[in-house]
Amino acid sequence: MMEKVTFPNGLRVLMEKQDHVRSVSFGFWIKSGSAYETAAENGVSHFMEHMAFKGTAEKSARQIAEEMDAIGGQMNAYTAKEYTCYYGRTLTEHLEKAFSILAGMVTRPKLDPGDIQTEKSVIMEEISMTEDMPEDRVVENQYAGVWRKSSYGRPILGTRESLRRIGRGELKRVLRKRYSPDRVVAAVCGNFCREQFLELAHRFFGGQRKGPALVDDCRMAYTRSCVLQEEDQEQTHICLCLPGLDSLSPQLQPLNVLNLVTGGSTSSRLFQRLREELGLAYSVDSGTTAYLSGGLFEIQTAVSPETAERTVEEILKTLEELKTGVSPTEFSRAREQLKAGLVMGMESTSSRVGHMGRNELLKGRVLTEDELLERINSVTIEEVNQVASHIFDLSRLSVSVVGPKLNPSFYEAIGGV
Repeated sequence: MMEKVTFPNGLRVLMEKQDHVRSVSFGFWIKSGSAYETAAENGVSHFMEHMAFKGTAEKSARQIAEEMDAIGGQMNAYTAKEYTCYYGRTLTEHLEKAFSILAGMVTRPKLDPGDIQTEKSVIMEEISMTEDMPEDRVVENQYAGVWRKSSYGRPILGTRESLRRIGRGELKRVLRKRYSPDRVVAAVCGNFCREQFLELAHRFFGGQRKGPALVDDCRMAYTRSCVLQEEDQEQTHICLCLPGLDSLSPQLQPLNVLNLVTGGSTSSRLFQRLREELGLAYSVDSGTTAYLSGGLFEIQTAVSPETAERTVEEILKTLEELKTGVSPTEFSRAREQLKAGLVMGMESTSSRVGHMGRNELLKGRVLTEDELLERINSVTIEEVNQVASHIFDLSRLSVSVVGPKLNPSFYEAIGGV
């Protein structure tokens, strides 16, 4: 059972004991992400995440890596649009050492000017790596198109232009404003001592003051768009999307069931039609992207330029058919898949601590596994069909394409976006 302790300075500590394991997973979830950035500072949250690994006043980057390896521990971090996460895993007997390393990086990064310039080059290379992957670019282009009036449309990594403007001052402001304890959740799951974890959290975060009051302006406005990036390559990468639901919507679970019927599994209509029956694509996937103020329903595939038009026609035909409803067999199968994915995922301490940290930070509440299962079990076929009728309004369709130039008839096939 999860326990929550809130410090006077606003830090939230979540703890869940798992005495049958011999390890512990922990991490820090911080309300700092690209959704809270202006265009001028785009990428600063991700930059700050990188700089945490460059050393503290007490330890160099090399010492941090060697000390964590010496105890067989694991650590990493990532930046999302609505938060930044630093996480670790270690044997129970090494929790104090591992926590001290990771918490020191988060609370006392050195931010050396020379390291900042070095890491700026590293992130530039990361941007280049993303640009070399059309399957990533087609999605980034889609976000930039449909969310062009919102910070959600900007890349998490930032741009080369915005990165050049980021210096020590900008990073220190992020650390002071966004990394204040009232915007941090520390979570742990596994075999650990409750008193020890609370003491560690107090040691590194208890003496910090609340940060300045911030208004996180994360409004999201969907704008229908068509983004084309022509280049010479073997395949045409296609991403179609429609407005989805926000992460707090009570209809999110029915949408998740619908997603599995649509293209989120190998038994889905799109996979069976495009790959198994027609042989048009090696893979086709659908997915839901849900943020606090909105979301998307996305479909992504890559096909030869000659079959791109037919592929899109088949996708749209499938969505139109789904508007009339899913079958009882499809509904039952998808709901069981959703339940199985939840249960099997939650058997990992890393997954459990991630679920705890994210949901407490963004939603202010952590549902138990039983509560989540109850929500899925309560989903009805009528709710799924209602969501399908609402979401699959093709007059709101947007498209992103990366690949060779296509015939004008392709755009007629998608409704002349």
